[in-house]
Amino acid sequence: MTHHPALDETRTQVTLPVAKVTLLEDRAQVRREGAVALQAGRNRVALWGLAPVVQDVSLRVDVQGSAKLVDARVRRAMRVGHVEKPEAAAALEQQLLELERRWRDAAEQRERAAMRAAVVDDMLHKAMAEVPEDAGWGLGHPKTWEDTFEALSSTSRALLADERAQRAAMERLAEQASHVVTKRTLIDRPDHRLECLVEIDLDAAAAATVKLGLEYVVPNALWRPFHTAHLVDGKRLRLTCQAAVWQNTGEDWADAQLVFSTARSSLGHEPPKLSDDKLQAKKREQRVVVEAREVAVQNAGLGRAGSGGGGTPPGGVQLPGVDDGGDVQNLKAQHPVTVPSDGRPSFVPIFTFESDAATSLVAMPELDGKAMFKSVQTHAGKHPVLAGPVELVRASGFVGTTRTLYVAPGERFALGFGPDADVRVQRTVDVTEEVDPIDQWRRKTHAVSIFLSNLGGEDKALEVSERMPVSEIEQVEITLVADKTSGAPEVNEHGIVTWKMTLPASSRMRLSLTYVVAFAPGVQGM
Repeated sequence: MTHHPALDETRTQVTLPVAKVTLLEDRAQVRREGAVALQAGRNRVALWGLAPVVQDVSLRVDVQGSAKLVDARVRRAMRVGHVEKPEAAAALEQQLLELERRWRDAAEQRERAAMRAAVVDDMLHKAMAEVPEDAGWGLGHPKTWEDTFEALSSTSRALLADERAQRAAMERLAEQASHVVTKRTLIDRPDHRLECLVEIDLDAAAAATVKLGLEYVVPNALWRPFHTAHLVDGKRLRLTCQAAVWQNTGEDWADAQLVFSTARSSLGHEPPKLSDDKLQAKKREQRVVVEAREVAVQNAGLGRAGSGGGGTPPGGVQLPGVDDGGDVQNLKAQHPVTVPSDGRPSFVPIFTFESDAATSLVAMPELDGKAMFKSVQTHAGKHPVLAGPVELVRASGFVGTTRTLYVAPGERFALGFGPDADVRVQRTVDVTEEVDPIDQWRRKTHAVSIFLSNLGGEDKALEVSERMPVSEIEQVEITLVADKTSGAPEVNEHGIVTWKMTLPASSRMRLSLTYVVAFAPGVQGM
């Protein structure tokens, strides 16, 4: 049987605030620092308020000054605060009543806005129904109709926006009320309040003030990269790299310096599993069986500026978490922050950089019938951009989200900012097959037609990308038919065919791509 001695109430309580927190992918290393006044002889101190989930074996204590560390241990205890309970419960109940009152007010405002919007929509429909009748009798005027419809539409949009805002406020208030109810429940169950402390024994030859440091590891804490890309005036990109932090350790980190690390301390190494290799000889088959497969070319970076190449970032271990390209990163927050222990995300800025952006419209007809607004820029920061979600912002405001892969400093990378409203794209494919009577090669001719339309009043600089297969064996040949292909497109090693053009305002254009896939006699599978 394990004996747990009672807590020593005679120990001197000290305060060591959280100074630094190093966040990993699934845990955090916390460091506390502070000055402690010691008396001559044995000093028995206690530090309360630690996270109850602290890993005992990770505790490290260091002393700077004329004192010697004798012992340090982690203790836990159930504490019942009978004296504090009535005041705390009353405060929470008052807060809950206030949240309920605000929720009711928001619900009433949302209902009023919805009713007024319905009335305005009804008026709009009736006015539209009367237009043909008035026009038949020669009444009314187009300018009057336009002003009436514009006023009703503006009112309807404003009321619907108000209704959505009140609905969002109701959701926020309901979430806050849920947290308050949870805290109130914990007060009603004081036997479930777990406290954690560290008992430290120090020897001092004389009275002195020393600097005491405490380090330990806690679970229930993690971080992930999150970026915000703001395209300024369509010419410069401002990228803000942040860390989304979650922690529910039981202790708040107040005004702490945060460090975000991609190290994986729990990543073990296992020897490869060995199996027997059976070698046997067999007759080589005369027929060749081939198959087509899709290959995703994942390369966020476009190479360093001036290199003209598309350098692939160094590969890391393929595990869920933060992709650092195989190189451990330790990124510091710009300033001390406070992260409460509530399990909700806190966004902490790490670094920001600006770079000139080359913008263009890119169309990939096989994937989408719209042209996407793309920006290409150089990473001008000192730290790499880690793989993660990107929030996209333009002059009009938030336009959507995307994801980026690992981008090294000095490397060019591209981001998509959503579709262009004026450009439409359609694609058709016609495949014919024939066998050459002389060499018996089977040839498939693929004729791809791309139809482009610009519905806007301005010319559009457009980049259209199509693809053709790439052969890896000599029994299959792919040939681009230049005289049946529009212009002189660029073709890279991955088979991506690219046209760069200007699409005039209010115009249409057709692009043609023709290529032949030839199979040698005996090739099967396609």
